[in-house]
Amino acid sequence: MTSKNAQTAQWLEFVAKVRDRPEIPFAEQWSRFNEIFADRAVPLSPPPAWLPDNNGIAETNVQELMTSLGFERYEDLHRWSATDRAGFWRRSIDDLGIVFKRPPNEILDLAGGAASPRWLPGAELNIVDSCFQPTECTIAVVVGREGTNELVTHTYGELEALANRVANGLAAHGFVRGEAIALYMPMNFECVAAYLGIIRAGCVVVSIADSFAPPEVRKRLEISNTTGIITVDSFSRGGRLIPLYRKVCEAGAPRTIVIFETSGAAPDLRDGDLLWLDFLAPSENFESVAAKPTATTNILFSSGTTGDPKAIPWTHLTPLKCAMDGRFHQDIHPGDVVAWPTNIGWMMGPWLIYASLINGACLALYEGLPSGPGFADFVRRAGVTMLGVVPSLVRAWRDSGACKEADWSGIRVFSSTGE
Repeated sequence: MTSKNAQTAQWLEFVAKVRDRPEIPFAEQWSRFNEIFADRAVPLSPPPAWLPDNNGIAETNVQELMTSLGFERYEDLHRWSATDRAGFWRRSIDDLGIVFKRPPNEILDLAGGAASPRWLPGAELNIVDSCFQPTECTIAVVVGREGTNELVTHTYGELEALANRVANGLAAHGFVRGEAIALYMPMNFECVAAYLGIIRAGCVVVSIADSFAPPEVRKRLEISNTTGIITVDSFSRGGRLIPLYRKVCEAGAPRTIVIFETSGAAPDLRDGDLLWLDFLAPSENFESVAAKPTATTNILFSSGTTGDPKAIPWTHLTPLKCAMDGRFHQDIHPGDVVAWPTNIGWMMGPWLIYASLINGACLALYEGLPSGPGFADFVRRAGVTMLGVVPSLVRAWRDSGACKEADWSGIRVFSSTGE
């Protein structure tokens, strides 16, 4: 039996050959991979398809952390992070530049036992403040749309201005701190701004996937005691026009703010509903509503496949985990371009917002089906450096050949979530 190290060395030698000859077909690469690792011992970890070189390792956030702490092995870093949780999170909060209205008295209080930790006791913050640390002119969001090669970019300054107009609009129309405002719309620039604006105003986002039918929408609105909802009149995906505002009305939703394409006719609204442009306040300044770290900011839901959906509350603490993941697991740096096809109704939507923005990166959003060649080309044109996937999407790319002609040489990191 060939040793583990010898197998890895053989594979890396072949990978070097592929770098010199990228025309080697995938079928040949896969065949060679299986040949080299054919007799790999079952208890061993899965064989590596790729390993970074020393230069790549040296530039990672994890290596920077290890070097500053004097650790030579990743195992030592991991052990420290697990045994000194307060120390690890103190360092992570400092590295991420988390903004506090009032700093915590300590990082972790375990006076109530390990089962009842108190994180950041005494602190007051609004996590949205930590999303706007780069300069105003830094690109925060790049948007592509199905059927066109046009890219639209928005700066951190523009994103914050729109988020503040949302926060001011909520106050101007009688929404108060702690009220639940639903988002039922595709993951676009307005969605990101509305998400941040709702939380900055001290309200709670209720995340609802745009694929849900009216009865599913109604159930989630009832569970969360939603008092308002932001949606779009309709949107196009895969050549189909999807009428969300009509579904909102069928769900018996409360007061609704409706975004629509200004190039078309405005929709007929129910009494009490508002058009997006009438809702937005003119002022682009807003003082964030600070709260305890444990205050709820977002209500997500389980899928509901085994009964009623379960409400999953996020607090001002939850984004710290999102941002830490992005920094150390996805190795997101300022200036990176991060794409992960998802929706605000699933946890990866909010995760993507925080992991990208708190790390000073650019969020890449595609309005359309991510399974076709249009998305594959968007990844190239947008300069995506970190691409997140799900297995079913990769399977669709493989089966359809959507990525066959794609140039993804700019991607530095892939990441995947399960389904």
